[in-house]
Amino acid sequence: MVKNIKYSHEFLHEFKRLKKKYRSLEKDFGRLLLSLVDNPLQGTALALQMRKIRLGITSKRKGTRGGARVIIRYKIENGELRFLYIYDKSEMENVSADFLKNILLETDS
Repeated sequence: MVKNIKYSHEFLHEFKRLKKKYRSLEKDFGRLLLSLVDNPLQGTALALQMRKIRLGITSKRKGTRGGARVIIRYKIENGELRFLYIYDKSEMENVSADFLKNILLETDS
C-alpha cells in the first residue's frame, strides 16, 4: 500500500519539459498515478526495487508502446513510491543501468 509519494528533481525537470511538448501528459500521468496507488508493483521489474512503466500519451497518438516510460521505486517496507525519471520513448530507447544508479544515488542523498 502506498503511503508516501515523492518525485526526484530529474523527474520533475523532464516532466515539465515533456508537458510543454504534449498537452495531455498531465492528465495521462494522473491516470497512471491513480493506477500505481492501487498497484505499485506493475510494469517491468528492474534492479534495486525499481520498475519501468509504460505511459501512453494521448496527444502523441501512438499508444503505450510509443509513449513515455516512467521509472519508479517502490519500497514495500515503508510504502514509499518515488518517481525517479520519465522519458519519451521516441527520444531515448532505453536507460542504462549506470544512469539509473546515478539517479538513485542523487535521490537517496
